[in-house]
Amino acid sequence: MSDARPEPETPATGRRWGALEGILALVTAIGLTLFAGIPQVVIGDDTGTAEVTGNAISMVLQNVIFVAAPIALLAVMGHRIGRRDLGWRGPRRTWLAIGLLVGAAVAYLVLSSGLAHLLGVADEQDELPDKLGVNVSALAGIVIGLAVTVLAPIGEETLLRGVVYPGLRTTFGRIAPGWLAIALAAVIDGLLFGALHAAGTDVGFLPILALFGAVLCLLYQWTGSLYLPIVLHATNNTVAITQAADWSAGQGIALWVAAMAILALLGVGVRRGAGDAPFLPAR
Repeated sequence: MSDARPEPETPATGRRWGALEGILALVTAIGLTLFAGIPQVVIGDDTGTAEVTGNAISMVLQNVIFVAAPIALLAVMGHRIGRRDLGWRGPRRTWLAIGLLVGAAVAYLVLSSGLAHLLGVADEQDELPDKLGVNVSALAGIVIGLAVTVLAPIGEETLLRGVVYPGLRTTFGRIAPGWLAIALAAVIDGLLFGALHAAGTDVGFLPILALFGAVLCLLYQWTGSLYLPIVLHATNNTVAITQAADWSAGQGIALWVAAMAILALLGVGVRRGAGDAPFLPAR
């Protein structure tokens, strides 16, 4: 494993946050997401449309919190966080990054397949897409599909890989060699990623999600860009929702293309709108 780390290593404050700040950001974000479930309760599930509407609004709120809460908390703790500090930057070596993305995808596919057979869940499907109402109607499928392939990767990658993983790695790096700090941070971050999905995912899939989280950490580590984990996360979610909803390959490809287009536009927008300035001033 390489000791190369995502850039920049030193935020505007001159110091990188550690595990304590990262875990506090995670706990704060999870706590605030309790309020994200209010639309589901208020709108109710009397009809399929109401259920999907409530779920969609709650997913929007949840992932806004996943992005905004860590930035605000770190600012309060004295860190001037800009987009580059969170990994919202393109990789310097584009083709190498693409190769690493493909390699990470293949490695995860092979390892997850073996783990699924070992856990006895290889022939099972995750029921979460159906719980979200993806099959209620064509429009519901589009709305939930885009939420799962666009919003969830952005929110979860920013929180887990952009904030928690670097904090863990920095703290472990003070007491262990670089490669071991990276490995420990990736494993713990992966476990936290799996635990984050415990409420809505069958328990048999949680170890596979933990593996996926660790792979995403290493992809971020090797490329220095959060965009690559977001793309892999979105691709994985596209495959998962296509299989769970029993969609055709054409429908899955259409969803993936739409998700990639939206993510690309958002990436351009963040680069032009945020620049290199911190999102919030440190206090």
